[in-house]
Amino acid sequence: MTEIAIYGAGGFGREVNLIVQQLIKKGYPYHFLGFFDDEDKSSELGKLYLGNTAALNHWKTPISVALAIGNGKTRKKVVDRIRNPRVEFSKVISPYAVFNDIISIGKGSIICAGANLTTNIEVGEFVVVNLNATIGHDCRLGDFSSVMPGANLAGDVKLNEGAFVGSGATVLNGVVMERNTILGAGGVLTKNLDAEKTAVGVPAKTIEK
Repeated sequence: MTEIAIYGAGGFGREVNLIVQQLIKKGYPYHFLGFFDDEDKSSELGKLYLGNTAALNHWKTPISVALAIGNGKTRKKVVDRIRNPRVEFSKVISPYAVFNDIISIGKGSIICAGANLTTNIEVGEFVVVNLNATIGHDCRLGDFSSVMPGANLAGDVKLNEGAFVGSGATVLNGVVMERNTILGAGGVLTKNLDAEKTAVGVPAKTIEK
């Protein structure tokens, strides 16, 4: 039996818990312990609030942790702060996601219900593919990248580390989003996006932050 907890007790954390509970019902050997969060959630969660990062770093027994944090930069900061060798970062994959071929998925990644991943896809570490997102053939999703609900990646798209695709957005075939880029909700990205840039609109154009 694997003891599993979720880091992040907000709305996304509750959604990830739904996946964990569905997996348990399907026979996965998980024992759900509760939530870690740097904001004190004890009044809301009671005994299911396990503490903050310091508490996790002092955890005395092996524990699997799912990172339920939507923002890739924040996920990376949390990972960098967790130094307990007893912590293993688990990938959590909804039984209601669709996989059409052998797909590589790195540790700490979360694939939500309704996500559709086709063929020859690589998903890095600590990636989030949210509800009903579509990932086309030959896509590469770099570490800490995020694809939000209802977003679509056409074939051969590359998301570098920390790239963020907003809800309902589309990245067209062969486009590369460099490190820490953002495509705003509903945008359509038709050409490569340089590192640290944000693009919005249809077709998406870069804006100054």
